[in-house]
Amino acid sequence: MLEPIFRALPGLYLVLSPELIILEATDAFLKQTFISRDYAIGQHLFTVFPNNPDNPQLDSEAAVFKALRHALEQKEPYSIEVLRYDLPSSLEQKDGFEERYWGSTSVPILDEQGEVQYLVHEVHDITEKVLSKRMRQQSQEQLNLLTSATKAVAWEYDIVLNRMTWGEGLQEIFGYTPQEMGPGGESWDSRVHPEDFERVQKSIQQALDQQHATWTGEYRFQKADGTYAHILDQGYTVYDTEGKPMRTIGSIIDITQSKDTEKALKESGARFRHLLEVLPHMAWTASPQGKVLFFNQHWYAYTGMRQGQTEGWINAIHPEDSAMALTCWHQAVAGGESFEIEYRVRNHFDGTYRWFLERGLPMRDAAGNITLWIGTYTDIEDQKQQSESREDERLENLLRLSPVHLCVLHGPNHVCQYVTPGVYKLYGNRNYVGRTARQLWPELEPLGFFHMLQEVYTKGRAVYINEFKATIDHKLNGNPSDAYFNFKYQPIFDSINQVEGIMISAIEVTNLVKARLRAEALARGKS
Repeated sequence: MLEPIFRALPGLYLVLSPELIILEATDAFLKQTFISRDYAIGQHLFTVFPNNPDNPQLDSEAAVFKALRHALEQKEPYSIEVLRYDLPSSLEQKDGFEERYWGSTSVPILDEQGEVQYLVHEVHDITEKVLSKRMRQQSQEQLNLLTSATKAVAWEYDIVLNRMTWGEGLQEIFGYTPQEMGPGGESWDSRVHPEDFERVQKSIQQALDQQHATWTGEYRFQKADGTYAHILDQGYTVYDTEGKPMRTIGSIIDITQSKDTEKALKESGARFRHLLEVLPHMAWTASPQGKVLFFNQHWYAYTGMRQGQTEGWINAIHPEDSAMALTCWHQAVAGGESFEIEYRVRNHFDGTYRWFLERGLPMRDAAGNITLWIGTYTDIEDQKQQSESREDERLENLLRLSPVHLCVLHGPNHVCQYVTPGVYKLYGNRNYVGRTARQLWPELEPLGFFHMLQEVYTKGRAVYINEFKATIDHKLNGNPSDAYFNFKYQPIFDSINQVEGIMISAIEVTNLVKARLRAEALARGKS
């Protein structure tokens, strides 16, 4: 009875005997560790999960055995915060091992005599967290090594409140304290070189008018000592639901040294490789004909592509987005115009996809010929989730306030997927979602309700029932009263025009019915 419930738990759990034989496992654990239930149950823990033979210095088994032995002998839980325990990339172990990191807790289950009967071993996959921390450390080390050649300052501008916030490095790189810079956007305006100001402002305004998510520009910026630094500036703008810009976050990179000592790099693109390596984004360059020449380290770390590989990058793009991404890129190359596109890119650590904004622009020589393409990826997953959450919340509020009561049934068994609060007033709280229509409304069997649902589902035609009399608890206080409703049972079609469900809508027409009945009664009285 409890076995399917345990297996369906969302956590990563193993049940072990005192001899460390695997007795049970959750589905989530098996999925995360690439093993099957038939293979694991009944085997010794370390037979299923051996040490990585390619890394003989790493004895993961010993660390886990120590934790389990402590739980067995001391009869108390024992936890490990961080442990590297590599996994075979397949059951047959033909493809080697994957680097993985875990947190774990081993809990003894005692019998009535106080002896250990089982061990419950819970693990948490923290691989992405550990590798991300390592990547940040490596990026920081790289930044420190290149600090003499490349300087960067983070900034944020609240457009609505006209409030500018500067990050660390402002005084070191430009000689100003945040107080000396001032709180408003004019603090930036007054320090852009007069010969560059109009061009840069026009470029920014054009990006905002077209609701571009990112903007990139080069200009000269006045330092505290009165000299000007050549900088590369990039910002990411967040818009509200009406398309109005709310705030921009970005970074300024001091490229003065590159400007002064390596002018020849401007056309070759090598300077951009140098700069793109220290940007906190995935980035790339391509030839004028559209052949990718370079990805920075962030791309290889995130996608798992082989270091230096530039062919086959489209395989990292979500299959549903790849055609769109290729089409956009080919059109940009053909037209010689910059582009922006949003799509999903695969994280090789866990196989999930995150939304990124890719922006590419052509670099031109003095004659206007394209010499290099340069592009960046900005992670916009959080903004996407917030936007979708706001849309869902807005829709939910509209449905809650709507006078129409809705219920969505899916599949031939008519499983409830969604109901609005009004349905609770009609039929009470029946734990609707996930239950079939027969489970929810057995009292409607004599009325031919389920036969009607099957007709709608199989024939794909809507059915209307008007002025149906029912009792409804308007105030949800246990005092129902008679009411009248117009019901509509409407088929829902999928992308290939096949019926996949039914939407039931109910509109209360009690007042209209009562008014009509009063009018009919008055008419009969006069006659």
